[in-house]
Amino acid sequence: MSKKLPNIFKGIVPKNNNQDSSVINNDNSVEKEEMIEEKSINRQIKDIFSSDSFVYKADAIIILNTGEVLKKTIIGKTNSSLITIDDELIDVASISKIELA
Repeated sequence: MSKKLPNIFKGIVPKNNNQDSSVINNDNSVEKEEMIEEKSINRQIKDIFSSDSFVYKADAIIILNTGEVLKKTIIGKTNSSLITIDDELIDVASISKIELA
């Protein structure tokens, strides 16, 4: 009592190299340029909280969009803000870069 199952469609996925991009100039010449990978702010924050040195707090250097540099001790995160040990809320949208001190 063996039933033959129908064949499964296998689509072909083209190989894509996400590291390179092509740029077409006005004279229709094609140039290759490497994409600059910059971590998003949320990814930088996630990396800080998942680092081996983070137990309950992390000393971080925060660069705001205005150019102001802050050195704060971060203890947590809400959906839109970072919480410092001094009970300050720093809006994630106003951060341009964050790294461990």
